[in-house]
Amino acid sequence: MRIAVLTDVHFNGAGPPELSDRRGEIADVLLLRSVHRLNRFVRPDVTVLLGDLIDRGDTAYAREDLERLRPIVELIDGPVINIPGNHDGNPAVFYSVFERPPDVVDIQGVRFVVFMDPEAPEYNARRLPRDLERMGAARFGFDGPMVALQHVPVFPAGAADCPYNYTNADAVLEAMRRHGYALSLSGHYHAGFELLRTDGPSCVSAPALCKAPFRFLVIDLDGRRVEIAEHALRMPDELRLVDLHAHTPFAYCNENMDIAKAMALGEDFGLAGLAFSEHSSHLYFDEPTYSKKRHLVHGVNCPTGRKRRMDDYFEAMDAAGCSAENVALEVDCDFQGRPVLLPEDRARPSFLIGAMHRLRALKGPNPDVAAAADEFLHLLERFLPSGIDVLAHPFRVFSRAGVETPRRLFAPTVRMLEAHGVAAEINFHTNDPRPEFIRLCLDAGVQLTFASDAHNLYEVGEFAPHLALLHACGCDGELRAVLLDPRRH
Repeated sequence: MRIAVLTDVHFNGAGPPELSDRRGEIADVLLLRSVHRLNRFVRPDVTVLLGDLIDRGDTAYAREDLERLRPIVELIDGPVINIPGNHDGNPAVFYSVFERPPDVVDIQGVRFVVFMDPEAPEYNARRLPRDLERMGAARFGFDGPMVALQHVPVFPAGAADCPYNYTNADAVLEAMRRHGYALSLSGHYHAGFELLRTDGPSCVSAPALCKAPFRFLVIDLDGRRVEIAEHALRMPDELRLVDLHAHTPFAYCNENMDIAKAMALGEDFGLAGLAFSEHSSHLYFDEPTYSKKRHLVHGVNCPTGRKRRMDDYFEAMDAAGCSAENVALEVDCDFQGRPVLLPEDRARPSFLIGAMHRLRALKGPNPDVAAAADEFLHLLERFLPSGIDVLAHPFRVFSRAGVETPRRLFAPTVRMLEAHGVAAEINFHTNDPRPEFIRLCLDAGVQLTFASDAHNLYEVGEFAPHLALLHACGCDGELRAVLLDPRRH
């Protein structure tokens, strides 16, 4: 059983919360980033939300804040158990927005017992006699592992450096011991505390998502054996990571990108730099022309749908306070292997990311994969010497067409990248980079770049999968030796 634990989001749609270390004003982004990481890379059997989804449940806009988070929670794949905390306001209002769990939830042979205990002074809690009895009743007719869920931590007095507990913690823990609970999960204490093993349940307090480095827990439970992994949304500062590929409102495919907000989030997520690399074809052509791929047939001089937004793009970057070194372009490769870029615009961006978004042989319901592989190499031979610094999302053109990438492309692509001094981009945006290709790049000395390819603010600097991929490929040393920073200072 894999359990994801999210707690203390403290979303505040009206602005920064009362306490400055709570990043409630970006908590919706933090929650969305967490949910996407869980769904794609963690894949828990159940996700538990342990309270304080919002920061000001006692205000007139509490319901509005809860409603803002509901579609994010609904994105979570698999079962969700959601309980309110002391900041969430009236439980009746909370559960008019979210689904109320039953007192006992059975998932894959594990029984989760849900408690919503009343507050006690000094932000503590107390378990009522009827709920102490319910702890034993939950064991009736069930011999598998049981997990207690509550907002306030419960643990043996003095066993953790936590100022909050249950005023009748001894009675609660004794009931857990007597009835064979394997695990007790809580939130509330923003620092969280590590696994406490007792002669009864293992006790865990998960850290607050709203407080940097924006953490959540993933717990593997096997009988009474408990293993915990902590995930942080903020990248380690010491790695000095740079996101070289984020989009802007100028992209037809952008969802909610905002230049200033993206730059601020880059700092929040521990980036040493954030570069915007907008689609040149989105700046040159109107959306119908782009969608019909006429610019790939006719190249940059396509006679229809011309839309001169290149000046607007650079002016918007400057107005947002984005330095020139962080303004780049993502340039399409047309069907002749030429970059979709006018000669007079070549010197304007700090660097160029070249992208192959379409192949003729992959068009239609029955793509010719062998012919597409030959076409790919033919275009790449012409495209790589054209002045691009980075090859965007190598081979994504195949997965987007719903076909397997031919492995025979890896070695010749690496040879061409090496010959022309072009870096290969690691990009997980609707893409799964192939470890075999990355290993070949590392062995050949081909440099790599990290790209979020952000079309939504939650994606900015999301490099947990990038780091995991490099680790799986045996790269555990100095990242600066393998990562290229092509920005021209």
